[in-house]
Amino acid sequence: MKAIRLVTAFLALLVTALPATAASVGTVNAGLQDVIDTVEKSFKPDRNTGLPPLSTVTADFFQRSTMAGKEREMRADGQMYFKAATSREPLMFRFDYFRPLKQEIVSDGRTLWMYLPENRQVILSDVTPVFNPFTFDPDRDRASNFLQGLPRISKDFLVVFSPQGQDIAGNYVLELTPRRATAAITKLFIVVPREAVLSYVRSGRTTVNTVSNLGRQEWPFPILSTTMVDHQGSTTLMEFSNVRTNMMLSDSLFTFAVPPGVQVVKPPQKR
Repeated sequence: MKAIRLVTAFLALLVTALPATAASVGTVNAGLQDVIDTVEKSFKPDRNTGLPPLSTVTADFFQRSTMAGKEREMRADGQMYFKAATSREPLMFRFDYFRPLKQEIVSDGRTLWMYLPENRQVILSDVTPVFNPFTFDPDRDRASNFLQGLPRISKDFLVVFSPQGQDIAGNYVLELTPRRATAAITKLFIVVPREAVLSYVRSGRTTVNTVSNLGRQEWPFPILSTTMVDHQGSTTLMEFSNVRTNMMLSDSLFTFAVPPGVQVVKPPQKR
């Protein structure tokens, strides 16, 4: 039951986490828009090449969910693989949970598999309407989930600095409030690494210059952690470490072969 609750909390946003509370440090020559741009422009496909500066990510993750009004928390860890959407290919991702129980959440941009080995069951969902790059226009359409919405967080959320502004290491902490009410989120926090923002600012605030100065293989992942706070006050934390970006990832990594003897469950389609 604990494992199912962890996955349910994860799927509420697909990626969520909690920033560490820390004292503010000295100011740097970067403003709120610079921090927002560092996140959005890292994932936004170039109009000429169709490719985003940050195309793939692999990272270890730590997840902690805290239920409002209850003195207990649920913890999990694992490994994440992420392939950003391009002008031709949909968003793809894979989350392998190692503890407390093994679980897999995989999507090739068309199908989403959620495998729970303990239950000998895989839940299969059609996500083509959600992740299809040919029908989704980030400048026009509201993103249906956090991963898809990374290139346009300022369109879907009112974004300000959190009260602390920066953590003890100088990383920026953004506070996001949905512009339109959602069933799962009341607040979202994103911790953005200071060095990623400074690299963007030093490069003249354009991704073209930043790519030239850094090189695509060294493009920083602009998220250290995120937080979702739901309407009951419960929080889900996910922090990232051992991050590697713009590595070659085979599309086969984002497909799932159903093991023998495992039941396939398809949620009822909405009409």
